[in-house]
Amino acid sequence: MSIIKSVATVTGISVVTRTLSFLFKIYLSRSVGAEVLGLYQICLSVFFLFIALTTGGLSTVLSRKIAESEAVGNTRKPAAYLTTALVIAMSAAAITLLTCYLLLPEAYLIISDERALPLLKIMLPALITTTFYIIIRGWFWGTKQFGVFSLTELMEEILRIAFTLFFVSGLVSGIEGATGIALAFTVSDVLVALAVLVIFIKKGGEFARGVKAKELLRPAAPLTAMRVFGSAAGTVLALILPEALISSGATITEATAAVGRISGMANPLLMAPNAIIGSLAVVLIPEMSADNARGDHSALNKRIDSGISFAVIVSGLFLVVYIALGEELTSLIYNDRPSGEYLAVAAWLMLLTPVNQIVTSSLNSVGMEKESFLTFVPATAVMIAMCMFLPQYIGIYAVVAANAACLLIEVVGNLILLNRKVKLKFGFLKSVVAVAVFAIPVGYFIRSVYGMTYGAGSFLAIALSAAAGGAMYAALAYGTGLIDVGSLLKRFRRSAA
Repeated sequence: MSIIKSVATVTGISVVTRTLSFLFKIYLSRSVGAEVLGLYQICLSVFFLFIALTTGGLSTVLSRKIAESEAVGNTRKPAAYLTTALVIAMSAAAITLLTCYLLLPEAYLIISDERALPLLKIMLPALITTTFYIIIRGWFWGTKQFGVFSLTELMEEILRIAFTLFFVSGLVSGIEGATGIALAFTVSDVLVALAVLVIFIKKGGEFARGVKAKELLRPAAPLTAMRVFGSAAGTVLALILPEALISSGATITEATAAVGRISGMANPLLMAPNAIIGSLAVVLIPEMSADNARGDHSALNKRIDSGISFAVIVSGLFLVVYIALGEELTSLIYNDRPSGEYLAVAAWLMLLTPVNQIVTSSLNSVGMEKESFLTFVPATAVMIAMCMFLPQYIGIYAVVAANAACLLIEVVGNLILLNRKVKLKFGFLKSVVAVAVFAIPVGYFIRSVYGMTYGAGSFLAIALSAAAGGAMYAALAYGTGLIDVGSLLKRFRRSAA
């Protein structure tokens, strides 16, 4: 399957998955409110920190090792790599689960709101099943079964939504609200793991011996540390931020609601471009790993440059809409204006996020996990420090400032590292600068159109102004050469042939 077809397949499924997830967040925000959503996000941040400990970078390294093995014609190694990865990850999951239950009574020392503890206890068993299917999905990824890889993610989202609707609705006596969300999380996770195992067997998956643990642990160690640090950053947002906001004068209810607005309302919108960018990263990692294994740095360089440019242009489309209509969007979707104020400011991070995502994937593809860790540590340390000390001065916008500093350190450091391995042409810088320049006039244009059409109703005004702004953005991108329509058409014809 060509890269274009693979990206199209993954993107199509990812768009459906993220759309369902987005609608699900809207339902939760309206049915249980920002405070309960904040409690759930606190539990999720802690849960994903534990998942980072159990799976770490194993899934990414597994996919890379499998792609490299198949690129050089070794057909037996993939099964051996999978078996070893499962043994490592499942052992870590069992130890983590046992430790968590033993220490759960003391968890109030790190969780800012004790009401989250019962929910976390319900969700913890999913550590085992989540770890299992993450590793199996790594095998699908490495063997370039991108459709199956994405379908399992969609299946997970559908089951989670279905069980949440069932439990939160109050159909089961004594179960509702936050407890229903937590229980739905665990039940759906078990079913996803069973379904992934069945699909794996039907797809000819097998287990084998022959790989020592250190072959996976050595490259996975820095990635695992990065994932743990990253999850810790999310935990900082969910645990330390409320404390910092309370210290600055907010009540515990206001602080928890602020976390719910950031994590459960604004962030899903900020991550919307990932339906496309994430699909590109999924497809590029095995391809770049194969290029690196063959020593084809020229092809690798082209994939990096075009991948970053594409990702930035896609993010830019969302950026111009968010900076102009952030408050209107969240008022319409969540019936919550404060989250839109945050969204409009945080949207500027979308200039750096796609660059960092593709560059980090590129480093992982060429086996530079250890090197990228060296930039990740100081970047994350700066972010944590800023999240702790800035809220007393700028409130929840401390999260934006902290993320901006973190991303800037990572992007600069990782580009320097990647340039040593692959002599980059830095052609993508044109896209970053152009999108940043386009954002102000296009955002102003969108705002003007919204003002002229507001009388027709909020929904129609948002739709018309966003569409008009998107058309202006596309015209500017085409006029400045960022989008080459002729080249795209040729590629699609070639891939369809």
